[in-house]
Amino acid sequence: MVQLFVSHISEEKDVAILLKDMMEEDFLGLVEFFASSDVGTIELGVQWLEAVEQAIQKADAVIVLCSKASVQRPWVQFEVGAAWMKGLPIIPVCHSGMKPDDLATPLKDYEGADLGTGEGLLALYQMIGRRLKLQRTPVPGAAWRARLAELLSLPPDDCVQFEYYLDVVLPAPGRLAGPCLPGDAVVDMSADTKKLFGLISRGSLSWKSVEDAVAPSLDKRWLAELQNSIYLASNDREFVPIQAVFHAGGTKGSFQPQLAKLEVFRRGARRFHVHLVPTVVAPLFDVPGDLGLLVTLLRLGLRFRYEAIEHYWKMSRGFKPEQGRLAALRCAIEVIETDAKSRGAQNFEPGEVVALFEAGADQDEMRAIQATWENVRATLFREPAPSAGEMDQAIEALAAMNLRFMHLGTKRFHEMVNVLWAQQLRPVPLAAAARASAGAREVAQIELAPSITPPPAQAARRSARNRRDAARSPRSP
Repeated sequence: MVQLFVSHISEEKDVAILLKDMMEEDFLGLVEFFASSDVGTIELGVQWLEAVEQAIQKADAVIVLCSKASVQRPWVQFEVGAAWMKGLPIIPVCHSGMKPDDLATPLKDYEGADLGTGEGLLALYQMIGRRLKLQRTPVPGAAWRARLAELLSLPPDDCVQFEYYLDVVLPAPGRLAGPCLPGDAVVDMSADTKKLFGLISRGSLSWKSVEDAVAPSLDKRWLAELQNSIYLASNDREFVPIQAVFHAGGTKGSFQPQLAKLEVFRRGARRFHVHLVPTVVAPLFDVPGDLGLLVTLLRLGLRFRYEAIEHYWKMSRGFKPEQGRLAALRCAIEVIETDAKSRGAQNFEPGEVVALFEAGADQDEMRAIQATWENVRATLFREPAPSAGEMDQAIEALAAMNLRFMHLGTKRFHEMVNVLWAQQLRPVPLAAAARASAGAREVAQIELAPSITPPPAQAARRSARNRRDAARSPRSP
């Protein structure tokens, strides 16, 4: 008897099960199949991954169902790798438009078959007959061939994932010792997501390839935050949403990473599903320096008002214990600060912020606001923790400081917009630009030679010539 392991993806289980049924019947029970999706071959209580591993250990050969979708799936690649490590014969069986010549190495190096042709199915039977050392190999019956042809003619089960995403897979035990992913961690992402990173490789990637792809970026804070979130989640700990932004560069856009789902497999491996959500907030290094910094500070002030101050007051009205209020307040402040830095504004030095304001009184006011913030933050983050009364006083000081800054900052924003945007040059149509250039040359000639006055007759001829030229030239709309 020959034992065959059929490696396939879940969407193609009908093909695997039909192939199993027809070959077990045609080979009169001399062939035993294990298809991972055929639950009937897995005894009750046996874990799925254990059953797969045991089947590969017992198998005499591995059949790989190859379609354009399956050859890129990490689990199929894992099963092929396990068969290769054991030295098992590997038989690529192509279908649904995939041809043996289309396969990539290492599958391309093995003798394959194409289920879409009668010759391909017969070739598969002959390969198995050679393994059984049969004098006469059975031929697939007409009924089986018809059922297989009908199945392959159906449109495949499809799953369209509209968002950009990346999946990080950690092998068992699936826990990180620190906020740093190993460079060889498997990363799976869609073709569209790979384009965001400038990657075109087929199949799964490594975490190092992702880091290398974003190395030229000015802002890579999202990498550190994502790794920290995965580290906490891998150890069953709470994590805060990622605030930093991935700027894909060019016209590709900016994206907010979100650790959305954790899958824990039976053997301990873990898969972390990360959405990359498009955001309309552009990196502030695309905004003129002073204006970009001021916008970031105003955004920071707005978030402080509603996510820190107002939220603290709401928790106080709900009589939440002071330790819970302090933890939530600290978390809100850290999240807002990280968000501000992720937008590309790097110069948060006190002197840089004060320099945004021109009037001496405004600069003095900004220095006083900065001193208040330093004192409030030191109080809220000190150990031992502040008392309830000290927290209330700190919040009152923070609210007053926030109001002063928003008043000062919005006034300065209005001034800067009036100066910068009112003076900003706009593109001029070519015809208008040519007329403006000609006019500028005429003015320049007059200014360069103000003492040269043409005789009256010459002036009259020039004026007539100018009128004729003006009448002949087309007018721009």
